[in-house]
Amino acid sequence: MAQVAPLKLAIALALATALFLAPAIWNGFPLVYYDSVDYLQMPFTWQMPIYRTAGYGLVTIAGRLAHSLWIIPLLQSALAAYVLYEALRRFLPRQPEAALVPVAGLLLLGSGLPWFTSELMPDAFTGILVLCFAVLVCDDGLLGPARRIGLTAILTLAVAVHTSHMALAGGLLLSMLLVSLAAPGLWPGLRSRLKLPLLAFLAGITLAAGANDVVAGRFFLLQDNAVLTLGLFVQDGLAETYLDHACSKPRPKLDLCMARHRLPHNANMFLWHDSDFNRLGGWTGTGMREQARQIVRGAIRSYPLTYLWDSALLTAQQLAMLRTADGVAPMRYLIGDAIARHYPRESAAFLAARQQHGANFDGLNAVQVPLLWLASAALPLLLWLAWRRRDPDAVLLLGIMTLAFLGNAFVCGALSNPNDRYQSRIAWLAVLAVAIAVGRWWGSDQSVRSELASDISRSRTP
Repeated sequence: MAQVAPLKLAIALALATALFLAPAIWNGFPLVYYDSVDYLQMPFTWQMPIYRTAGYGLVTIAGRLAHSLWIIPLLQSALAAYVLYEALRRFLPRQPEAALVPVAGLLLLGSGLPWFTSELMPDAFTGILVLCFAVLVCDDGLLGPARRIGLTAILTLAVAVHTSHMALAGGLLLSMLLVSLAAPGLWPGLRSRLKLPLLAFLAGITLAAGANDVVAGRFFLLQDNAVLTLGLFVQDGLAETYLDHACSKPRPKLDLCMARHRLPHNANMFLWHDSDFNRLGGWTGTGMREQARQIVRGAIRSYPLTYLWDSALLTAQQLAMLRTADGVAPMRYLIGDAIARHYPRESAAFLAARQQHGANFDGLNAVQVPLLWLASAALPLLLWLAWRRRDPDAVLLLGIMTLAFLGNAFVCGALSNPNDRYQSRIAWLAVLAVAIAVGRWWGSDQSVRSELASDISRSRTP
């Protein structure tokens, strides 16, 4: 009987992995996004675009080693399945193996998680990061050394693959440290349980900077993001407001002054399709970068309250943007040549994939978006219920998830540019939170009712 449990767990993990890989299987090829071309080429060209970092190259190098891009979604799906199991083992400890496949099925039908684990993008690791962090912080001493090492390693990789993940992990660490200082009696030992997440955070940023050094020849964490921020200011109108003010003065002399009234009020249009942006050198032009720095710094100094208000609005906007399969569009002209060059045996499968022939996801989002809105809105309510029920583990888990939702929306919406995929990549945690709360509390309430009925029955027995 002792040999059955490992086999049962292996089967459950394999089935959950298959469910998280389902969109790639449906597509006939791993899903790709606009940015995927840079990441899949990096292990071959060792070149990094001006607006990227090399962290996710730590994952895509597996494709080169395996001579197949399929290894990447398989790895991401397996890691998601394992971290999900560890979360269920900690927060639904009665039968985590039995719960794993149904919960994975719920996440397939009700969230975007499998669409991210099936895609060649670092977004697959956003929710994994939060869940890893929560399991380590809520460790009750039963994880064991091997599991702790495994989760710490996964958290390290999740931190390293994208700069937004560094900000998210850093924010969660700081928040939990403040909680441990403010309420030491509520979660005894919380500060000591932050050691492994802190180690993973430090190792992750070191790994990311090292990867940048290997690819770009210099040790750094972040690329200059002034151009990206300028795009955000163009979209919300702050750039035009500042230029109207600054261009009436002799200094600073800004080349965008003449174009300020024809700038598109859309960041993506400005950064990728605007003639004035390209005239000044685009992403790689020194002139554009210098202009961007001057405008961004000047706008923040001149209109700090407007900047803060716009940041709050963008964060709120990002919280509501949850559509699944954002950017899953035909990519043959953007990525086809790179796949043919580096993965020639898979080029035919890429061209034949459903994605390259167009797909409509309105039906999927008609179900998922309302469900994700409801689940996301339920997080604060679940947090309050956990507090009322005096369930400190659930309070900590739901608190971490709520902070992660807000932090992700701020980092991606206010500091980058709101897009559906940014919040969709983490929204699946809300569905998981509802499932854990129902399983955790409904099960305990059933046990209490059963014990009460048994006591009543015994009291009536003559």
